[in-house]
Amino acid sequence: MSDPDILKVNDELARRFAEIEARLAFCLSAVELFEQLLNDLEETFGIPFVWFTLIRSPETGPLLEALEGSALLRDRLNRLSPEVFREILPDPSRPLLVSGDLRPFFRMLPPARKFLLRSLAVSPLMLRGHLIGSLNHGDASPTRYEPGLETTLLEHLARKVSDRLGECLPGFFA
Repeated sequence: MSDPDILKVNDELARRFAEIEARLAFCLSAVELFEQLLNDLEETFGIPFVWFTLIRSPETGPLLEALEGSALLRDRLNRLSPEVFREILPDPSRPLLVSGDLRPFFRMLPPARKFLLRSLAVSPLMLRGHLIGSLNHGDASPTRYEPGLETTLLEHLARKVSDRLGECLPGFFA
């Protein structure tokens, strides 16, 4: 692909991410935010498997309960202890792209739904500076989320989701 073609592709990706981020601004609850995000990512980018992994803690307990009340989210949610989550994602400052041997990441998958994954993107989610979990994208293609690919747009989306989540949950980590 030539440089102008790459620029066109990158501009189109940035436009799609911006549209998703704009729609998140209208979500009034954490449940609505997470549901909207799942639907938008799957439809806009054709991602076959999107889910959330949240850290199990007293602080995230009410959020987990609320999310599990959603029929859409219930099967797209996994809980992990803080220790296991940090073992899988030791640097929560940036998204992680993985392909090849994904066995260490299987613990992130929701127990009720399994999918043949050959590549994975894990975007950390923060709430007022506290790591609470991740937004995960999985694909059967080993090249979709290869390490070394640019993660700026994923990082920006995770930051927007984290900011909006803070607005939806004013009492958390206050």
